Amino acid sequence: ERQMAMQRDGILVPLSGGLDSSTVLLLCARAVGPEKVTALLLPERQGNPQAKSYAQLITRQFQIKTITRNISPILARVGTYDFALSFLPTRRLKEWASRKYLASARENPFLQIMLGQAGPFHRKGYARYASKQRVRAVVTYLLAEERNLLVVGCAHKSEDMLGLFVKFGVDDIADLMPLKNFFRSQILQIAAHLGVPEEILARSPNPDIIPGVEDKYLDMLGLPYDTLDLLVYGLYHGLEDEDIASQMKLPIEKVRQI
Repeated sequence: ERQMAMQRDGILVPLSGGLDSSTVLLLCARAVGPEKVTALLLPERQGNPQAKSYAQLITRQFQIKTITRNISPILARVGTYDFALSFLPTRRLKEWASRKYLASARENPFLQIMLGQAGPFHRKGYARYASKQRVRAVVTYLLAEERNLLVVGCAHKSEDMLGLFVKFGVDDIADLMPLKNFFRSQILQIAAHLGVPEEILARSPNPDIIPGVEDKYLDMLGLPYDTLDLLVYGLYHGLEDEDIASQMKLPIEKVRQI
């Protein structure tokens, strides 16, 4: 209905090959038909090389057309790759160095950034990795407006409440956000119902913008997604920190930190 009301010719979904964007893609295909849906792949040279294969797995299975735009040249021009990890020669070495650094950091770098307490090194790194998602958003709308398409995004409540998204990035802006009021645990159920391939359902929640971070919930906040879902569900419904900590058998300091 929104597509018709806004006089668009179809839908464009930025597709990473992960759970959220795959679920949105199939929701759109079911709503308006796969022939009116286009998946947009936006790879870059530091990205996960497996992302393309996961994306193609779902688009081929459900016969959804794709557009691919490599954003590496844009990122290079704006300075995204002008950072310490970029100068390491292989992806494996980048991931090793990143994991080593995160494990040795006294304070959680992500939380320090969210609190505005990070030093110049962390701020520079985060700014450059966040720029990848913002460039993806620009390219998405460039193509959508050229082709008169409606952009449908994959933001959801778990990421919103935890801050695990890039503000004004490709997952934060769209014309429609069908998963906006769902937690990740619920999205897994929706995805299974829609027929998202098992290979994608089983993937860890990898943000694919920070080397070495394979599970953004566990690696950046220290708890698995299902535990965090319950924690923020309690916060969302007004439970006190002490009640959440007691019911979930978590340290009160961890609940307050989240």
